[in-house]
Amino acid sequence: MKNVGGFVLSGRNKTHRVLKLYLCLIFTAVFVFTGVISSCGKNTVAVSSGNISNYGYVLVDKDDIYYTKTIINGAMFYSNIYKYNIKSGTEILVASTEADYYNEMNAFLSIDNGELYFLANFLDGSYKECSPNISKVKPDGKKIKPEKILDEDISCAFMQVINGVIYYYDDVEHGLYKINIDGTKKQLLCEAAISGIAISGDKIYFAEFEMLMEVSTDGGEPKEIYDFGEENFYIESLVFEGDYLYYLDDSLSFIGRIRTDGKDKSIIYRVGDDLPVYIDYFNVSGGTVYFVLDEYGPTGNYAVLSIVPGNRLAKVVVSDSEDFGDISALSVWGEKIYFFGMPISETIMDSDYVWFTVNKSGGKPEAFKPLSEDSETFGGDF
Repeated sequence: MKNVGGFVLSGRNKTHRVLKLYLCLIFTAVFVFTGVISSCGKNTVAVSSGNISNYGYVLVDKDDIYYTKTIINGAMFYSNIYKYNIKSGTEILVASTEADYYNEMNAFLSIDNGELYFLANFLDGSYKECSPNISKVKPDGKKIKPEKILDEDISCAFMQVINGVIYYYDDVEHGLYKINIDGTKKQLLCEAAISGIAISGDKIYFAEFEMLMEVSTDGGEPKEIYDFGEENFYIESLVFEGDYLYYLDDSLSFIGRIRTDGKDKSIIYRVGDDLPVYIDYFNVSGGTVYFVLDEYGPTGNYAVLSIVPGNRLAKVVVSDSEDFGDISALSVWGEKIYFFGMPISETIMDSDYVWFTVNKSGGKPEAFKPLSEDSETFGGDF
């Protein structure tokens, strides 16, 4: 086992994601949502635990959609955030950071009190999987260079803003912190080797190896919810919805759930022991679990399935017959699922990664955005 960017990964999962890194010609994340989430509390835009677990690459605030992608300008790479207004159809660049690698992206987007917060140049699927600071920018397009929240750089692997407070995890210090959005009152909440975080109300739920834990948003001694030690697995990722914590095991073979009081534990979906199939990503929306299988069906291609806890059979949302050589980073908003995929056939962007959308009920996926754009070809912003 290896702790990568604060997330405990199995050797198989680490290798799989590193292979994705090299397979992708130009890789970054672009989500475009049609669903809208209203602001709440102190003008904080609500982001589901499932979408945060999928790195929070996109944020929707009423009619404005914020998403991140990479722009190539000559020999330079820029990780940008754009704001698209679904009513006017206009789009502006609101943040830009120079990137060292072609697949760096801005992640964990949050809005509070009219400002956009994010982790700049965060890498998914690599050894880095962290950001050196927490950034913010006013999303009006007038000043696209973000400001840093913290005085000194850290190694940040998770960030979420809720009602004027930033919660973040430093994977070098193994510390879970909170700090006001103005940079004051930094507080260490607890120390742990965390592999998944979900925040609800005054509780922060997290996974530490085989343990499910909780700690108050005010800090203090973490409390054990459940110990999976006798079941011989670590927790790979964590999603909160309703009264349940949903989790993926580190062998990527099953999704389970358990109540936040440690009761009513069950397996929702498990791949066959004799099959070379793995669960790569999962999300939860409205009590339904959506997940990616990497070698599914007669073709052995990628597919997206859904299942309602208690049901025996999963439903195919994106069939393996659609010929995807890769599907990653599920995000669910409204009645749509957004994901990026690499078609096996070289008919779309020469097999480069492209964003797709599909109805939650299933159907034909539709391509709508390349993951990266060459500024010389698409106009750029520099």
